[in-house]
Amino acid sequence: MTLESTDSVEAVVLFKGDVITRELLYPEFEAILDGFVPVPDFKGSSAKAAYLVINSNLQITAAVFFLLDFDDRGMIDRRWNVPLQQLAEVSGRGPDLGAGPIRLACYSQCAIGWHQKKLWDPQMDPATSSFAQLKKCVQNNRLGVIFRKPAQERLAAVPTAVAQPVHEQNSLALQQKIHEHYALELRNQTASLIKEQRLRIATLHSKQQETIQKLQHEHQQRLQAYQEKIKELKTLNVDLELRNRSLKESFDVQASKVEGMREYFSHKLKAAQNDENSQIQALQENFAVELALKLQTATAELREMLDMREVELFYRHQNETTLKEEIVNIKQEYQELLNNSGEQVLTRLDKAGVNFVVYHPGAGQFTIPLADLSQYIENPTAYVAKNSGVGEKLYSVWFDHYQNPSCKGLDANGHACGKPLVRIGSPIEFHEGESDRCEHHQLISYKLVSEKR
Repeated sequence: MTLESTDSVEAVVLFKGDVITRELLYPEFEAILDGFVPVPDFKGSSAKAAYLVINSNLQITAAVFFLLDFDDRGMIDRRWNVPLQQLAEVSGRGPDLGAGPIRLACYSQCAIGWHQKKLWDPQMDPATSSFAQLKKCVQNNRLGVIFRKPAQERLAAVPTAVAQPVHEQNSLALQQKIHEHYALELRNQTASLIKEQRLRIATLHSKQQETIQKLQHEHQQRLQAYQEKIKELKTLNVDLELRNRSLKESFDVQASKVEGMREYFSHKLKAAQNDENSQIQALQENFAVELALKLQTATAELREMLDMREVELFYRHQNETTLKEEIVNIKQEYQELLNNSGEQVLTRLDKAGVNFVVYHPGAGQFTIPLADLSQYIENPTAYVAKNSGVGEKLYSVWFDHYQNPSCKGLDANGHACGKPLVRIGSPIEFHEGESDRCEHHQLISYKLVSEKR
């Protein structure tokens, strides 16, 4: 898009949060307003936007910060009607963005009062300054705006005057002009800075008022809720008092009835006790006689059962003695057979130079002396663990790790972790609870140990 140097460009930028996300020329924005082009990024939400007027030096001369509402299709609400160009023309001055103080319209500085609620205040903090973002965005020229340069460009009045040779009699006048020029520029910059600070103060005041209004609204809602709750509690309290009074009256009536019934039954009980004392005494005597008979019968039965149990224990003791003697005889016979057969063969093999060599993981290949052969046959694991320099339990745990080097730690559901680990080739280098755990479960083990300490 190529324009003359005297022309200006209108553009609209959209913010998401406090960051610029999209840049549009004003005709493109009008197409969105007319409902021809949707904006999917802002479906069903509100967006902050800024209308800009840009000169040929890619500098902002006017800005209007306004709000947009999008429907579920990404279209702008058709009821939206903010006169951006009119607000830019009649608005007050804002900060200097390179071309002098800009014309600025925002929530805190709106020339048309009924459009104030449709505007918003820019961020003035240095880290997230909206003006700094707009200035950088325009200078990057992503919109592709090109201006034609004039055939002859005039040189600045002050630098030319300084560059030209001057006569001694005109030097004082030239210095006075330069001083006045820079004094005027300094006053303009000071005035611009004061206006910028006033705008920032107005923006902060607007945010403060908005926050106060929100807090007041929340306070009113809470106060109303508390008042309604108090009314409910008062109503409930009245109901409870009425119910309590009714229950108390009912309790007094019931208490009087119970007292009358208690007196009646007490009198009746005394009369019955006088009449039934003789019957109760006879029943007690009969009960004592029957109880004595039953106790004698039960005692006799228990004695018979005890005698039978003693006889059974006597026979069982005899059987145990006989079985023990048979076991001793069988062991002696087994030892004699072993001495006459197996040990003679093993002794011959040992004398003939035959070695008994076995291989076990962790201990490697080693020779078993003839004297230790029976010990090895009886418990190979204990013998290999002793030969490896560790205990039987540690060797068994290491052997499980050797066959399946994985983490034995338990997760929150009680299942084994199963994460592959580096295999420890020697049981001496293996540490139970550390070598068979992954880094995560090692940290858990360390924490548990430190907590116990």
